[in-house]
Amino acid sequence: MNTFTKIAITVVATASLVVGAGAYAGKKFASGMKGEFLIYKLEKELDLSSEQVDRLEGIRSYMKAKHDSHDHADCKIKLVAMLSEPQLDQAQVLSMLDEKMQTMRDSAPELLGQIAGFTDSLDTEQRSELVEMIESFSGRMHKH
Repeated sequence: MNTFTKIAITVVATASLVVGAGAYAGKKFASGMKGEFLIYKLEKELDLSSEQVDRLEGIRSYMKAKHDSHDHADCKIKLVAMLSEPQLDQAQVLSMLDEKMQTMRDSAPELLGQIAGFTDSLDTEQRSELVEMIESFSGRMHKH
């Protein structure tokens, strides 16, 4: 590999790592007011029953617990240490990514079960309104 290729790979990997770590650490979509507001909005827009709202609360609390159990400080220390080195240790970065992906794979069945429980409790009208909300949201997000 020539020098330019090594530099390009290092820059792309570092940028990806920094952006990913920043997005992961900085955005707390599953906690705080954002989660409560989302539940409130879904409750009003879809006219959810109290059982359906409880299912959404269960999903939110599960995601918040997973987020809170992650050691953000340790991840930041590792990231800063890797970026301080003269060369990015690509094997170590891949190892960190594999570890995070495995954690997500391990918790996916339980989360998916909770999401399925909620969506299965929706009637046809609520389900179609939810699909419309998702399409509208994703359409707005493409503009940013």
